[in-house]
Amino acid sequence: MFLIFFSIIFMIIGHLYKVRRWGLYISIYETPNYGNLLNALSVGHILNIFFPLTRLGDIVRILISGRKLKNGYPFSIATVIADLYIDLLTVGLFFIIFTLYANNYIKDGGGYINNIASYYIVFMCIVIFITMLIVINRKWVKKYISIFSTIFNENIEFGLLYTSYLSIASIKDIILNINRIKFFIYSIIIWGSYILSYILFSKSIYEFYNDESYSVLKIFSILFSGLSVYQVDNNILYLWLVFLLSPLLICFVISYSYNKYSKNSKNFNYKIILPQLSKTDKLAFLRIYYAEENREHIKNYIKMNKNVVIIEDFSAGSNASTILIIKNDQMYFRKYAFDDDGVKLAEQVDWIEHHGSDIPLPLILNKRIGGSFCSYDMYSYASAVGLFKYIHTMPIANSWSILESALNDISFGLYSKNNRKADDYKIKEYIFNKIYKNLEIIKNKNKYIMNLEKFEEVRVNGKQLKTLRFYEDMFEFSHLYNIFKDDWYSDIHGDLTIENIVCLSNPYDIDKCEYEFMKSVIPDNYYFIDPNTGNLHDSPFLDYAKLLQSLHGNYEFLMMVNNVSIDEDNVNYLLLKTEIYGKIYKKYRDYLLRRFDKKEILSIYYHEVVHWLRLMPYKIRKDEKLSVVFYTGLLQVLADVWRLENNG
Repeated sequence: MFLIFFSIIFMIIGHLYKVRRWGLYISIYETPNYGNLLNALSVGHILNIFFPLTRLGDIVRILISGRKLKNGYPFSIATVIADLYIDLLTVGLFFIIFTLYANNYIKDGGGYINNIASYYIVFMCIVIFITMLIVINRKWVKKYISIFSTIFNENIEFGLLYTSYLSIASIKDIILNINRIKFFIYSIIIWGSYILSYILFSKSIYEFYNDESYSVLKIFSILFSGLSVYQVDNNILYLWLVFLLSPLLICFVISYSYNKYSKNSKNFNYKIILPQLSKTDKLAFLRIYYAEENREHIKNYIKMNKNVVIIEDFSAGSNASTILIIKNDQMYFRKYAFDDDGVKLAEQVDWIEHHGSDIPLPLILNKRIGGSFCSYDMYSYASAVGLFKYIHTMPIANSWSILESALNDISFGLYSKNNRKADDYKIKEYIFNKIYKNLEIIKNKNKYIMNLEKFEEVRVNGKQLKTLRFYEDMFEFSHLYNIFKDDWYSDIHGDLTIENIVCLSNPYDIDKCEYEFMKSVIPDNYYFIDPNTGNLHDSPFLDYAKLLQSLHGNYEFLMMVNNVSIDEDNVNYLLLKTEIYGKIYKKYRDYLLRRFDKKEILSIYYHEVVHWLRLMPYKIRKDEKLSVVFYTGLLQVLADVWRLENNG
């Protein structure tokens, strides 16, 4: 009687440490809830005893454990697969040892043990071979997963890509980051306990039934044959069920007690495997990941955002991306770019650090600059919003006060630096690179625009607009040169859009900031972000024109358009505009008229046209059809500038 009792005790010890080892896999990302894991293991193993070939128990184990995991069922799948894989290799290793060193004993026990050992070793080798094929050909495996997922609707596509990615990523991290010392110690305890349990159970069978045929090797072989209870003789079936079920039922009871009294069940500490919160952002990333393009970019992106939560993606009209993240319970803006855009972003970092005492700018945190990659973080205030949102939530007087202060501060702090005459060579380079090259792309790289350019006019939301062919005289070289030749140069921001002025509705945020630098350089109500250094023609007029692109060209509202209908020369889309934006534009136009003469005003508006031309290639690459919306925005701005120039 003591033999069966202690065999059950050692089996329980093995199960408990199996749960502890399972917890090691989970601890890579979150605090394991051992009560829940023990519950999942006990229920799953009970089902596998009676339905061994269906692996129903493993499915239930995934479902029970996944309910309490912050990273959900895909992570649960990964941890169960990892656990089963380790068990497969371990059992296969035992069978190899038995075959090599206990061959005589196995033969004495019958051909059954030899057959099970052979089948298991072959199965293990097949699994290892398939694993190696998947690893070697992982690029093609990803592509096939991607192709298969696109057969279905977007929700199913997301589910397939998301589940497979989380499983792949977490298995990889488990292999790389698991506590190997604990893993080996737990594995030794697990199998040491199981083997002792099998030895005692073998002796208890002899004690109860005087049957010597159930050796340790035979018990081991039956347990891992895939049929278990259906392979034992009827006369010992009762004892066999007691041996298998009693430890699991006891573990089941322990799991509820553990959940009731353990603090770990609350599971507060965790890392998100895929950091994006938005389903749309997650799907966009997964499509790029499975396309297997720019693997180095993906690798850097995953590494960079390993332990953060991505709240929102603010990326807009450039190849550099801006995201809002939470890291260590603090919110930051993170900006990153690759290749040539990474080089430009590194120049932006230098610019911000150089001009940090000239105008209100963010403090650069966590700067990372590599050969083909650059990223940095910016401190985010709780009340910080882009000026666009601020304009639409605060009184117009407050909004204009901030914009006017920003214009005056940047004029005094930046445009007074490094003043010089416009460079003749750079003006020509600016015209060819920023105007003519982009016009060539617009006219010849978008089939929708090419069709629209066949007409002299297009009808946009019911309004007639001249196409680009009408404005050929405006783009004549000598005309452009005369417009820009009297510009003057200085240090400039280079991308002074409405959204690149960040407003603080609560000035006390500054006082609460842990960075003293921020308190000294940022005023109570705003600061600038995201300068651009690649302008060639470094005139302050480019900054004034960028604000026109927002306030006059309605860039932010065009960014909200997500669908466009094109039929012959008719273009229709839903465009929302607000009265308050028009009022801010009027105040800004009056501000420009007070400060500049007619020729300077015309130059500023022409630079707005150039900004639209520079935007178009990016929009065409991103979405060929939707870029037509910005093409119509360009046509509207051209019409206004033509009237300004010809009618005054």
